[in-house]
Amino acid sequence: MENILVDLIGTTQIITINRPEYENKLNRLCMEELTIAMKEAETASICRAIILTGNGAYFCNGGELGDFRTQSSLQIREFGERFIRLHTTITNLTKPVVAAVQGHALGGGFSLVEACDLAVAVTGATFGTPEIHAGIAPMMALTGVARLMKRKKAMEMAWLGESFSAKEAQELGLVNWLVEPESLLETTIGLCKRLAEYNPTALALCKGLYQDLDGLDYERQLKSGLQMLVSLLKSVDASEALTAKEEQRLPRWQGQ
Repeated sequence: MENILVDLIGTTQIITINRPEYENKLNRLCMEELTIAMKEAETASICRAIILTGNGAYFCNGGELGDFRTQSSLQIREFGERFIRLHTTITNLTKPVVAAVQGHALGGGFSLVEACDLAVAVTGATFGTPEIHAGIAPMMALTGVARLMKRKKAMEMAWLGESFSAKEAQELGLVNWLVEPESLLETTIGLCKRLAEYNPTALALCKGLYQDLDGLDYERQLKSGLQMLVSLLKSVDASEALTAKEEQRLPRWQGQ
């Protein structure tokens, strides 16, 4: 594994996104490794719960697609499909997945927190979907989170791209508990130990029930978001956003 760390503490599998020099952004290989690690934890008899966390100042700062101007629609779609596979793998596992948010969770990292069953965050973490500031939009990152809020709040997040605090994330229902940084892993591992004491069949069936209630819609929404993402990134204005950034000037939007 080049992009993640995997550790077993008791019956808890800790999976850490380990790309701090890249703000833990999700490239293709990182998403594939995370998916594999999640599936391996699911089949490991000793594992009763999974923690997803990051190394460094960021939990995850979204996806790392690269220069999409040089990529085909097929290449962009393949990137998005790996994003979908990772998220649906997390939501379809029978074992509890707990996010330990040690840093900022933005864009695709924001949606990763939502995909987990429970979340513990440090008080200084921030959350948001800042894609609009790069001349694009959160076509996939808000898919799951939008289910937690009213449409106007989702549009505010998508269109203004403002980050918000861990306390606000808790009020939104994205985060369950807030802790100080030095207590994060201890608290999260303690939570997983509690979960390990309970009937695993009951936990799995309960998770499956809620997944059945909205799981199909969730995957369908992600796929719709991917289609919009491909259309957006192959647009004239999206290309102009990157070009303007490189040339250190304001973008000249054409509306196409």
